[in-house]
Amino acid sequence: MTTHTKLADKAMLVKLTTRRVSLTKRDEYLTRTLQTQENDKSLTVLTKLFKQPASPVRQIMAAYNEVYQYHKTNTLPYIDGGPRLLPSERYINYTEEMRHLIAKADKLLDAYMPQYTSLVDDDVAYRNSSTFTGRVRASSLDYPLAQEFAQSMSIDLRFQPMPCESHFLFDLSEDDLASFRRSEEEAALMANTDTLQRMLKPIKTLVDRLAEYRGEKGERFHNSLVENVIDGCKLARQLSLSPTPELLAEIALLEDVAKGYLDNVEIIKGSAHAREQARSKLAEVASKMSMFS
Repeated sequence: MTTHTKLADKAMLVKLTTRRVSLTKRDEYLTRTLQTQENDKSLTVLTKLFKQPASPVRQIMAAYNEVYQYHKTNTLPYIDGGPRLLPSERYINYTEEMRHLIAKADKLLDAYMPQYTSLVDDDVAYRNSSTFTGRVRASSLDYPLAQEFAQSMSIDLRFQPMPCESHFLFDLSEDDLASFRRSEEEAALMANTDTLQRMLKPIKTLVDRLAEYRGEKGERFHNSLVENVIDGCKLARQLSLSPTPELLAEIALLEDVAKGYLDNVEIIKGSAHAREQARSKLAEVASKMSMFS
């Protein structure tokens, strides 16, 4: 993959800012118990609020995390670690899905905040049904108030154009212009490396599993190991800023190979020879792909 010195033609910057209330709190009861037991006042016990998997509060937090994960998965790192690169061709798909996920998170927040006091009572009751019967009160775990919870949850999404030398309203010195172009090259290289890792990481995981799997009773080989390779290919194709025909050909080859393994996964599970052939082929493809970094 070659670097492109005019990233403004290929991508834009997008910054996601999320604020989420902290559900990790000091457990006063267990802290006092532990400090007394160990005779050490410096010890502190932390606990997670709303521990029930089905808790609506957990659903809200999961929805906010889903927004963040989609953003991270479908954008590329940028040099300052703040905003991220979004390929211009992905703008419509990205914004449509982000709006959907943000609306889902906001809808859950709006739906459950009127019930927040009851949700706290349910969480206290759940804790009191555990080994430490009757030890928990809402005040002892410092549950945030409903208003505090709602005000601590927010999502902000902002787009801005990539810097371009044509944006400067004055002439840059040759040194400054060279520095700017180096920055662009560094950003393109970082994006290129990240894109390749989207494919190389799941390949390595699959290769390692193929090497250690013996097909013994009770041993499991998850189809998702192969599916992750296919997904990595699709995502890399979407995120590549300036892919060469050679790289696109390698991605297509890897995707076809992985699909073939997925169609014949039972043969791979049952045959040590088939597993070794697959492991060797994937390692070879991974080696070729690493040369594009």
